[in-house]
Amino acid sequence: MITTSSTHYSPGIREILRQKSEHVNVMIIGNNPIELTNLYSILCNNRSKNYIAEVCFNVKDSLAKMLSRRPDCILLDDNLVVDQIKTFFSKIKSNASLKNIPVVLLKSTNLSSEASNDVNDYLLKNTIDADVLNKTIEKNIRRIHRLIS
Repeated sequence: MITTSSTHYSPGIREILRQKSEHVNVMIIGNNPIELTNLYSILCNNRSKNYIAEVCFNVKDSLAKMLSRRPDCILLDDNLVVDQIKTFFSKIKSNASLKNIPVVLLKSTNLSSEASNDVNDYLLKNTIDADVLNKTIEKNIRRIHRLIS
C-alpha cells in the first residue's frame, strides 16, 4: 500500500527557496572578457539568488539590450572609454524606462573619476566576492524601489 507523506520546511529553508525563485536581472558592461567572465560566474553560481546575467562589451549594444530586457541592476566597468561612459549616462538619464535602474561602477582603483558622480554605488574590483556583490546589488535595488514608491 502506498501512503502519502508531506515535508515540512523550516522557515529558513522557505525563505531561501522563495529568494531563489525570484529572478534578478543584472547587466554587466565592460571591455575585459576575463573580468566580465569572473563576475558572470559569481552571479550565476550564487546559491541564494537566481541572477540572470547579461554581458555587453560596448555601450551601444548595452543600451539596445537594456531597452528590450530592462535589467534590475547594471554593473559598469570603469575601464571603458570616458566618452562612452558619458554617452551611456546621458542616454539612460534621458529615457524614462531606464533612468531608475541602479548603476554600480566597478573601479580598478580608489581614485576619483568623472563617472563616479552619476552612479548609485561603486565596488573596487579587487574586493569583489559573491557576498559583497550580492549585498551591493540588493542594497541598490531596494534603495531605488523606496525612491520610486
